[in-house]
Order: sequence, then C-alpha cells, then structure tokens
Amino acid sequence: MNRYFTLAVPLLFVSCSEPTENVVPQAPTEVVQKGEEIYMLYCASCHGQTGDGKGFIELDRPARSFVDGGFSFGNTLHAISKTTASGIPGTPMPPFVDVLSTEQIKLVSMYVRSFAPSLKEATPDETEMVVMDKPLIVRGGLALHPRGLVIGNPDRFSYEYVADNVRLLTIRQGNFVLRADWGERGGSPLELLGSIVVTVEDGEPYQLFSLQDSTPLRAQLTSTNTQGEYGVVRYTLRTPEGRSVAEVEERCVPTTGTRTLIEQQFSIRSTEPIVIHPPSSTDTSDAPFIPAGEQSFIITHAVYGGKSVGNVEGNAP
Repeated sequence: MNRYFTLAVPLLFVSCSEPTENVVPQAPTEVVQKGEEIYMLYCASCHGQTGDGKGFIELDRPARSFVDGGFSFGNTLHAISKTTASGIPGTPMPPFVDVLSTEQIKLVSMYVRSFAPSLKEATPDETEMVVMDKPLIVRGGLALHPRGLVIGNPDRFSYEYVADNVRLLTIRQGNFVLRADWGERGGSPLELLGSIVVTVEDGEPYQLFSLQDSTPLRAQLTSTNTQGEYGVVRYTLRTPEGRSVAEVEERCVPTTGTRTLIEQQFSIRSTEPIVIHPPSSTDTSDAPFIPAGEQSFIITHAVYGGKSVGNVEGNAP
C-alpha cells in the first residue's frame, strides 16, 4: 500500500581569450616507472593503457579520459590522490585506500597526472556553467565539504548536497556554478553563484534517516539523473555495518502560488521500517515513521525571514 507523508518546513558558455599556457610538470623517470606499474595493474583495465578511458572492462558509463583532462575533482596531485584513495560514490570508481599504501597512491597519482594535456588558464567567463533547457549536475569540492554535488534546474533554482553521505545543504536561486577548480588545477572549491534562499541546519544537517532503534542510516550515493525536468539524486540507505535497508530517489521541485515553496520530494522503497528526522526547527517531538514498502515523503521549504520554523504533517490514505 502506498502512503504519502508531508513535512512542512517554512525556512528561511564559453567565451574566447588568449591566456598563457600552463604545462603539467613531468615526474622523474624512476617515479614514472613505479607509478606506471601500479597504474597498469589497478587502473588500465578501466582507464586504458594510455589513459584515454578505453579500457577492456565494459562499464555502465565511460571511464575518465585523463589525456582529455577528465578529472572528477581536479587534477592537482592532492586531488587525484584523494580521489584514488576514496573512490567516487555512485560510480564504478572504487576506493583504493585499503589496497594501496600512501606512497603507492602518490606514485600512481603522479603518473596519472602526467597524462594531463597542457591546459590554458581559464578566464572566469570560461569557467561558468550555465543551465539552459535541461538540468545540470556538477561534482566537486564545496566550501565546507571536500566532496559535494550541485543540481541546477532550468527554473534557476540550484541545490547543494554533501555527496559522500547525501544531505541537502542549501537551496539557491540565480546563476549556477563557477568552476573555480579549473583555474588552479583543481585546488579550489566550486563557487556557487546563486543567492541562498534556504539553509538546512545552518549548512550542517545531521543524519536524516535512522532505524526504529535510532541506528543512523548512511545515504550512499548511487546515481544522478538529468533526463527529466528536475535533477534527481538516488542513494542507498545503509546501516553502519553496510547492510542495505532502502533505496531513495530525491528531487526538489518549486510550487506555484503567491509564495515560493520548494518541495524536497522522496520516493522510498524500504525492506524494513525507517524513521525520518526532520530539521530541529520543527515544532514536533515525534519523527515521522515510514513503514516498509514503497512510500512517498515531502519536506517543504520556504523563504521566511531567514529563519527556520515549521511543523510536521502526515497522512495516509
């Protein structure tokens, strides 16, 4: 049986220029040879022997082409090492922190970086991402979180998420994103251009989901989708031991009317009951209970004097 729950929380491309060219420095031959050995053993099967993204393993999406400058979180040595160690949630890229030593990760990262082409220093106009008639999703470092993603919809609203344990941080309105990380070889966080209209728990939201016994559930990113009118983020809820409890699809949709409301919509398919913990500003002491099965749930956000106030409503047909 489908049940529908509602949580109301009124809350507060490219231009041309002639910049100078920066060339990626080359690593010493001995270091390259060691890094190459590690790369061929662990990376070439997906990313190709020459770093062109054409490995012999068939993936559900193309692997990054390093020779084309394809680096998810920037191409500094630090950024590549961090990505190699931690992997990329929601993609076939696994973490190697338990497979390779710190020195091995550094060596293979130096070798991967040697694939990078000579890059021109981008001007601000060249780094701005503009949302046109379809949603855009960009991943990268955020000001307070090293791994994040931002969804931009054609209605000029954008949504800032933590990516390693999916949680909504802010809702913005206006222009989308300036890829400042392109200018310093991946060393800078994304610059979000829209004005903040909603901040969830002062930008540090706590765990949204738990089991009935208060065991926290981690939201592990599995995929994103931009095929519809609104960007979608999907994740699996897991216990601290890694057991899968539920699959969640989340999107944010503005409503129409005299006052702008943003519905944070959840479609949940769970194997056991879970509890949703609304923002602390709500005036209820009872967290919504979600039974096992397929359920829907909505948190409604609105601009309201810069503060978070609200209540919780729930109903089931």
